[in-house]
Amino acid sequence: MEWCAVPVRIDDATEGLFEMPSPDEDPEQKPVFQVTQTTADLVAQDFQLYQPSLVRMLATWVEEKNRALQQAARGERRSVGQGK
Repeated sequence: MEWCAVPVRIDDATEGLFEMPSPDEDPEQKPVFQVTQTTADLVAQDFQLYQPSLVRMLATWVEEKNRALQQAARGERRSVGQGK
């Protein structure tokens, strides 16, 4: 399953409605939506309603990933969740 060309991982331990892993300095890391089965079912019923939020989440993740890679290239370390 994919949303907005991003893989979806069903993980019933997910606490939020939608989660993504924190971007790190690994250039091979890719975005993935982590959701519960209940959330996946809900989104499947009305994808158009949720699509704008998913697109914003993806854009934010990509920005943070690019920032992490740039900092790694300069030899800087960053804290998880830092970056805005």
